[in-house]
Amino acid sequence: MKKMKARTKWLLPILAVLLILAGCQNVAGFDVNKALLGDLDVKSSESSTTLSLKAVPAAGISAEDKEMVDLINSFSLNLSSMKLQDNGNVSAAGVVGYKQLSIPFTFFMDKEAVVFTAEGAKQPFYYPIKGYEESMGIQGLDQNKAQEISKLLTSFVVKNLPNPGAISVASVNESVYGEQLNLTKLHTEITGDEMPALVKSFLKSISKDTEGFTNFISGLYDYLYPLLEANGVGADELSDLGLGEIPLENKEGVVTVAHDAAKLAVDALLLVYDKQLDNLYASTPELKTILSKETKLNIDMFVDSGFHVRKQNINLFVALPASKDLPLQSISLKMDTQTWNVNGAVTANPISTKGALDLSSAELTPGQTLRSFEPGSDVYNMLKNDLNITAKSLMIAPDDDYYYPIVEGNTTYVPLRYLAEDMDAVVEWDGANRAINVTDDVYGDKLVFKIGSDKVLINGKTVKLAQPVFVDEYGDAYVPLRLLAEALHAKVEKDEDGYIYIDRP
Repeated sequence: MKKMKARTKWLLPILAVLLILAGCQNVAGFDVNKALLGDLDVKSSESSTTLSLKAVPAAGISAEDKEMVDLINSFSLNLSSMKLQDNGNVSAAGVVGYKQLSIPFTFFMDKEAVVFTAEGAKQPFYYPIKGYEESMGIQGLDQNKAQEISKLLTSFVVKNLPNPGAISVASVNESVYGEQLNLTKLHTEITGDEMPALVKSFLKSISKDTEGFTNFISGLYDYLYPLLEANGVGADELSDLGLGEIPLENKEGVVTVAHDAAKLAVDALLLVYDKQLDNLYASTPELKTILSKETKLNIDMFVDSGFHVRKQNINLFVALPASKDLPLQSISLKMDTQTWNVNGAVTANPISTKGALDLSSAELTPGQTLRSFEPGSDVYNMLKNDLNITAKSLMIAPDDDYYYPIVEGNTTYVPLRYLAEDMDAVVEWDGANRAINVTDDVYGDKLVFKIGSDKVLINGKTVKLAQPVFVDEYGDAYVPLRLLAEALHAKVEKDEDGYIYIDRP
């Protein structure tokens, strides 16, 4: 977990680079804001996207890390067809590239559910989203208002974005989905060392934009107030927001106070911005590598006369610091998109949920996941052999207070249910025969242990135990640890201190 957090730390500035895509000023008479905001009102469209990654390994990389780098470099995504219908339905069809595999998949989302499937799947998978808010105890959510606040926020941010150092406009003739179009090409280049100044300029701009700031907060109020009212949240619960005696229904008062508080926070940040940036560099010097001129974002946007983005090429290169946690010199992303049939007649391609697996109610074990795909299919092999979803590792200490192992002679005994269920096996009690039936999760092997018997059936074959299955004072049935673990396809090792390690590949 610590290693994962450390790796994530270096990736955060990458997200910051993506926030500044273009400037707020006109360039050569071209309204950049309109180009960035034009797609907010698109109701329907068709598009395609390709995406790939490239990681450059650090010197002296280990074989394990080299394998990880190779996996990153083998990944690609090709969305050959993505459809947005005017009612909000979305469908997509594409191929995921992984190592030498090409895995076709389809996706569909409407107001009822998210549905997807892939080549080799025995059934579709779906996640119901209708009534999700109510199931979470949230009342009053309005999707239309949510879209409006999203537009307000986007407009507010785009309006105040500063121009990067390199930005240009040119008239071009480009092919989009096989059609030659006269478009305006907006080219932008941003380097990592520009980012701190661009962020500071953005903060200064929003501090001065009283009208835009107020409009955004007003829209946020219109969205949140009915939501708070529907869920019984009153002024007492929001006392920490500094509204004082102002009632929530007093929109003008709430918006004024909220704006003043937000502006004060931005101004306070600006006062200490340079000093805090210096402190950040001092405490985390590796950021100087990420936010250096080697880190670059290049974007080419091709916009039509209606200020709709019809084509976009994005190339992001991020220089990374030398680190044991992230053994890379750099990582880059390349994404190309094309959009056509803008606001035309578009119908998303639905996927039937008949026989589909409901992911909201199913907690799939590794074996259940594999059984959802045809054996030998690319997805099945990827999950089992590359992603190793069946891998399981357990450790039992000599004085373990969960398993309470009992050692008699040279045999260690543990509670059958605890170990079997931790290995994802199904454990069932057969009262008529005073037997415990165990079914292996991955391979389906059957084990039958009878209380008081020194014999166990493993796939119908009788195996003799060192002593009969016994029950302790708490009602737990004990069986030989090694026999049970190995029957569930795991390996068992014991170190000199008595610690037992159980590993299933």
